[in-house]
Amino acid sequence: MEKFFALIGFFEILLVLFMQWEVYTKKIITTFSIASYTIAVFLFYLGIMENKYLVVILAVLTAGVRGFFIPWFMKKRIVRDPWREREIKPTISTALSILISLSVVIFAYVLYRITFYDSVHLSDGSIPIALILQGVFLMISRRNAFIQLIGYMMMENAIFLFEGYLFPALPFIVEAGVILDLIGIIAIAGIVVKMMKNSTTDSNEFDELKG
Repeated sequence: MEKFFALIGFFEILLVLFMQWEVYTKKIITTFSIASYTIAVFLFYLGIMENKYLVVILAVLTAGVRGFFIPWFMKKRIVRDPWREREIKPTISTALSILISLSVVIFAYVLYRITFYDSVHLSDGSIPIALILQGVFLMISRRNAFIQLIGYMMMENAIFLFEGYLFPALPFIVEAGVILDLIGIIAIAGIVVKMMKNSTTDSNEFDELKG
């Protein structure tokens, strides 16, 4: 199971690196959907193998809400405003973003070894930390509100991956999953409402998520 965890984590890191390289919002949303489905598959397999129904429920929630509903809702909104499909002026250049992302992975590994390894004793435990930091970097390195929101939800995916693997029997896992999904949906709804109230043809109007 630990090897499967490492494989899933490595694939998730590759997907985040692709997000850092990509400038088209739809492709980033699709990549997030793939990342969510991948984590759902891992959680489902883990739940079946360990006979933990809570993890299976979390897998279903992840696939339904994060894999399908949120990406579908975001794409539906972007279709109405084609100028939002591409980020025109990223805060950080693509090459520098990739370099920083790789540095973040190394930093997460060193941080994990120094702090949590002696307590967790999981050789690949740095992967969720790397994903959380990658999500933070995606949020601060982009101006597009939808991409910033994807960064936030990638952080949540990392938490699901870590909790589901280390604490599969704890009831709060599902409760935390529901709460985090609701926060994500509310955040998207708030952005959409703001866009509808301030409809414009200026591509820079909603490039940055504020407040």
